Amino acid sequence: MKRIVSLLLTAALLFSGCARFPLSAVASAYLYQKPQSNHTDLCFSDLADASLDAEAEIARVNELLVRVQSEQIAARQAQYELDERIEAYRTLRTDAAIAYVRYCRDVTDSTRKQAYEMLSVAVETLGGLLTDVQCILMRDPALSEVYDAKARETIARASALYDPSIRPLLERERALIGAYETLRSTFSIEYGGRRWTEQEILSDETLSYAAFRERYDAYCGAFNAEAGAIYLELIGVRNDMARTLGFPSYAEYGYACADRAYSPADAALFSERVQRDAVPLFKAMLPAYFDAAGRLYGAVFSEELTEKRVQTALFELLPELDEPWTYMYAHEMYDFGVSETRMPGSFTTYFDRYGAPFLFTSWNDTYEMPATLLHEFGHYARYYFSGAAGDPLDLAEIDSQGLELLATAAYDELYGALKDAAKTAALFFALYTLIDGCAEDAFERYAYGTEGVTLDDLNAAYGQICSAYGLDLLGSDGRSWVQIPHTFQSPMYYVSYAVSMVAALELFVLSERSVPDAVAAYRSILFRDAGAALSDTVRAAGLSDPIDPETVTRLMRDLDERITSLDEMRKDL
Repeated sequence: MKRIVSLLLTAALLFSGCARFPLSAVASAYLYQKPQSNHTDLCFSDLADASLDAEAEIARVNELLVRVQSEQIAARQAQYELDERIEAYRTLRTDAAIAYVRYCRDVTDSTRKQAYEMLSVAVETLGGLLTDVQCILMRDPALSEVYDAKARETIARASALYDPSIRPLLERERALIGAYETLRSTFSIEYGGRRWTEQEILSDETLSYAAFRERYDAYCGAFNAEAGAIYLELIGVRNDMARTLGFPSYAEYGYACADRAYSPADAALFSERVQRDAVPLFKAMLPAYFDAAGRLYGAVFSEELTEKRVQTALFELLPELDEPWTYMYAHEMYDFGVSETRMPGSFTTYFDRYGAPFLFTSWNDTYEMPATLLHEFGHYARYYFSGAAGDPLDLAEIDSQGLELLATAAYDELYGALKDAAKTAALFFALYTLIDGCAEDAFERYAYGTEGVTLDDLNAAYGQICSAYGLDLLGSDGRSWVQIPHTFQSPMYYVSYAVSMVAALELFVLSERSVPDAVAAYRSILFRDAGAALSDTVRAAGLSDPIDPETVTRLMRDLDERITSLDEMRKDL
């Protein structure tokens, strides 16, 4: 228990991050297309590597674009050819997603890494070119039945997010992300005559606390220096990309790519209210959390037992989730492996061509695994039922975080005698995710908005932000931002964890009053129409606008009552 704070910091960083297939968010995310509704009968091991010549396909779309621009082709014939090219785009995006999964199994495999990097840039390029073709065709009266008002609006937004001139910047961005991923999975330091990985430092029970701190501080400092250098270059590349496209900085561009209905300025107001109302509650809950963590620490949650418990809990809450769960196992559309060269963390991706989601996690037998599996399966179920990737991030994270907190109603099944400790931990980490989402967004806005920023500047700013949001109490310091993969892989993503957590916490509060009502609200969200907006979706489920600061204030009052009840329960144990 002498290293509990550092262990909790590591758990917190992993718990709140679930990067899905991390392409740079440009026009490909908004390509207007019909979803794939059929699920393949193949298993993942049967899926081939890249099946499409990416450069040849890009050349075909370039040629189509030239003919459309010069009016050398009739509108309906152009649309017919475009539909064929969109099918090829789905194949290419599937190739890239499969390549990413196989690369994540061993990030030291340079061949897999190179294949994924090439395909991911090709997906971005092809998506942008297809959108350019659509921008011309949607204005042709002969195709008015193809492009309704919603389609035209979606395509117009997408056209502002990509230009062929940024392709070299995309290639450099992907290479830098790959460098970070390799560094994160393989980094070690020389100390005391031997090499140490982070996991070895954290798990070595023979070290005194002083020896542990010396090694861990040395590790954090060295990793910060190397990862920080990568990020500084990423800032420059991404700001160049944004300015090329007419945005003042990457922060504004990132929000546009996420298709958010609110601006960075709106997020700042939301974050101020979180800081005012949620941080005090977070701090007040620390004693209860540390007590719960002490009881959960060392409990073993094996893969086999956890899978059975999660399946049982899911079926009891939402019987329809048994269908995607059964499909996932029957077709091996998951990977829960363990390896020193494996990508840490968890994500869910989608294979368009096959209509199949895929869940990846690096199993560690800790008490976080049931929640991690539930979180990712929320994404998996949405992909399975909707037949398409590309939901706005704020909604996608309600799918995952909402299912996590809804499942607290089934903690008897999931945690047995540890259910009360697990519920305390779940609620604490929900508050942590809400607060950290705001803090990370503030940090990224600073990073991309500060001209000539240095590593020392970044570390100082992050330390100040952590202190302002109470995250220093969990061990976060000015150097720990480099341990968060999203900062490198999926920029400007984190605020979506915060906004969606407001809705997820509303579901939790509702479940404490009526589980059937909470299940009905979650079902309404999960089975929303494709392309539904955040505000419309939560309203239809009977929830409040999550970005409204007043929603935060009301929610914290409700949670204060529940946390007081949990604290009294803890004292009675």
